[in-house]
Amino acid sequence: MKANQLNLKQLYIHIKGMLLYHDHGYGMLSLLGTALLLAFFIGIPHNDSPVLFVAGEIADETVVAKRDFLVEDEEGTKNRRDKIRAIQPLVFDYNREVATHVREAILNLLHAINTFSIHNDINGLEKIQKQFNSTYDTNVSLEEFKSLAAAKPQDFAFDTLLPWIDSRLSDGILADSRILYNTPNSILIRDTQTLAERLRSTSTGLIDLSSLTVAMGNQIRANLEISENSKQAFLKIFPHFLAPTLSLNQKETNDKTQAVLDSIKPIYFQIHKGEVIVRKGDIVTREAQLKMQAIFNNTSTNFNFYKTAGTFLLSLILMLGLFMTPSGQKGRILHSKDQLFIAVILILVGMGAGSLVLFGQSFSSELSLSLLAYFFPISGIAGLAVLIFAARRYCVIGFLVSFYTCLLFQGDISLFLFYFVSSMINTWLILRSQSRQDVVWSVIPLFTALLITGFSSALIMGLSPTKYLTLIYLLAANAILSIVILFALSPILEMMFGYTTRFRLMELMNLDHPLLQKLMMETPGTYHHCLVVSNLVEAGAKAIGANSLLAKVGALYHDIGKLGHPHYFSENQFDGVNPHDKLSPRMSCLIIFSHVKFGIELAELHKLGKEITDMICQHHGTRMPMYFYHKAVKAGENPKEADFRYSGPRPQTKEAAILMMADTLEAAIRSMPDPSSARISSSVETLVKNIYAEGQLDEADLTFKDLTKLIDGFTRTLIALNHQRISYPTIKINDPNTKEEQKNSENKSETKTESKPENREEKQKIQ
Repeated sequence: MKANQLNLKQLYIHIKGMLLYHDHGYGMLSLLGTALLLAFFIGIPHNDSPVLFVAGEIADETVVAKRDFLVEDEEGTKNRRDKIRAIQPLVFDYNREVATHVREAILNLLHAINTFSIHNDINGLEKIQKQFNSTYDTNVSLEEFKSLAAAKPQDFAFDTLLPWIDSRLSDGILADSRILYNTPNSILIRDTQTLAERLRSTSTGLIDLSSLTVAMGNQIRANLEISENSKQAFLKIFPHFLAPTLSLNQKETNDKTQAVLDSIKPIYFQIHKGEVIVRKGDIVTREAQLKMQAIFNNTSTNFNFYKTAGTFLLSLILMLGLFMTPSGQKGRILHSKDQLFIAVILILVGMGAGSLVLFGQSFSSELSLSLLAYFFPISGIAGLAVLIFAARRYCVIGFLVSFYTCLLFQGDISLFLFYFVSSMINTWLILRSQSRQDVVWSVIPLFTALLITGFSSALIMGLSPTKYLTLIYLLAANAILSIVILFALSPILEMMFGYTTRFRLMELMNLDHPLLQKLMMETPGTYHHCLVVSNLVEAGAKAIGANSLLAKVGALYHDIGKLGHPHYFSENQFDGVNPHDKLSPRMSCLIIFSHVKFGIELAELHKLGKEITDMICQHHGTRMPMYFYHKAVKAGENPKEADFRYSGPRPQTKEAAILMMADTLEAAIRSMPDPSSARISSSVETLVKNIYAEGQLDEADLTFKDLTKLIDGFTRTLIALNHQRISYPTIKINDPNTKEEQKNSENKSETKTESKPENREEKQKIQ
């Protein structure tokens, strides 16, 4: 128990720390408010008052089911139960003691008659005769009683009649066979002693007491050995001793019948979401009336507080994915404007889906919500997130918008998966696009993906096959509208929130941009440096999963500040004159440092965006230009390190850190006299480790694994850029002009070789 409490406490501390690491001001409040607003909207019943028609009348409008229902056919269920009740067997109790009592009563009477006859006790016999007649209200004569004492009647009674009666009573005798009228073909006989039960058909000689009496009379009359008096005595005396052995147990019959009836499942009509119950102008059937009654009875007009509470709590759990990482590292800070941007996306989803739901309920009878749900362009709205955020966050946003939209359309898990999968496919297509034209053409693969996922979802949902053509049209409109939304809203969001979206980065990557053109014309060395660094950072960003497009564009513009004083940077000193030779080290540093400040001003002037501006500001961090620092030391100036450091800040993102390393590596390898593969590999590893040792990467969220991948990626790229080329021999061309030029060059060569005879010999060898 203590361990569980400790784990929960640690989890709480971890979540709290992650939330406090990010901005927690108006942006977080906007997220919470949006989640509560959408949950409240989902809890409001959006169903119109359902239409109800009576069977037999003509419907004056089309009725469509808004959601799935199971409707009980009460009449059909009742008919089924009546049929089951009619065939249920009656339960009869079989009493073994009845046969015993009958046998004992007959034996006692015969024994008394024999006793009085043997002793010739006429008075005693007459007393038995009167008592019997009085008890059973009959008129058996004294002579008839005496006749039973004879040997033959006695033998007949003991040997034939009593066994026959025992057999019939054991077989089961009813009190009245009329009780079996309108009953099934069998009854259930239950032994009262053993409680064993057995079914017996009513057509297998099941008789009642009167039938037993008749059969016994026939048995007696068929005997020719006894006298007529004896026959009359048997016929008058024995029937009074007979009794039924089967008695109807109505309670047990009712209990068993009810148990069977309870096990019978009701008959249901299945109503599918979007199913047309009755069309306008059609005659309403009894089944259609039952379905409309079920829809009417199941329509809620009350606010669903539980649904709102569940939606809000679950959305809060999902939103934690925006602030937390699976690795436990804090990652990039989610600023208030980022949180506000996510809230705006969720509000757009709520407004769009809610409007479409209201349209479907108010104006569309044939086009049900189950179909309109496939028209909503959730992939386009979710695609806005991929323009701003990295994979983890745009996946969480895609999950959130799919969750809310599915609830608004009252969909099931298949609709949610359609939304989420289509959102992720669209984000993948946007990430692969290198221009706006690529995004436009992505509508074709997006439509294909929507077809596959949409049809899969429709099959799970049980959509009617007649509606599949309409579904294709809606999915096509969904794909087109997703692209339109992406192009229409992305510029607005760029202006509102100051984002540099992926589309903007694609535009900035164009080498015809005025800043890059000016950089190429006025500082060609810096321009070439930026191109090489852009290739380096792109390779490095791809190696560790950073934003390669942002890193590449940032690298292209990171040194635009050198336009202010181009000749003070070595890559632009083509005439060999270094103006720093005439300046003090401190002044040289001020000029070098100024290119960062001027670059920030140019970035803001040309609206490159905060991300690019930050990379320009951070690409040197707080490092020192060691050349000028050592120059000041040699000059005996006793310099302070603070005066010879960039103002920073140090790189705050992976992309800025990659740019710092690539910028340093490109300059170092360019100045290397013999850039062999071994020297490049050694230099790259040393320089990257030095940057790390200086603490410049402490705020960039890079791991040692990332650094290893970056070193490998930088090394391969730099070796490829600095590979050695073979020298090609001079090719002689049979052209008059070429021959004339060749003669002039040979004359010049001969003039030179007069002072250097060894060159003449070498020339002859080559020829």
